[in-house]
Amino acid sequence: MSVSLSSCTSLIVKHFQLPQEELDHCKSSESELEQTLASIINNLLNQDITRLMNAFYKIDLDETIFMRIITSVDPDKIGLTLAREVIKREMQKVKTREKYRNS
Repeated sequence: MSVSLSSCTSLIVKHFQLPQEELDHCKSSESELEQTLASIINNLLNQDITRLMNAFYKIDLDETIFMRIITSVDPDKIGLTLAREVIKREMQKVKTREKYRNS
């Protein structure tokens, strides 16, 4: 199990206000995390856009990236594309924290 992926998953659980066990099965596979998170994002896009936007704010997902995805990506792939961006951003945070923790 990758420590970085596990830390990333914990951040996602926190920022999306998910039950802790929601992503437990994803801590060893980034592709499984992408698929599960895409499903969560799609549900939030359809049912609770405010909660989704709050999560993106906490994650610090660039608004221009979000708007580009929403306006230019095939609607069937929006959730997956946003999930990839969320994972990318959270992994950046994890790596930065690890770098400064080990300095």
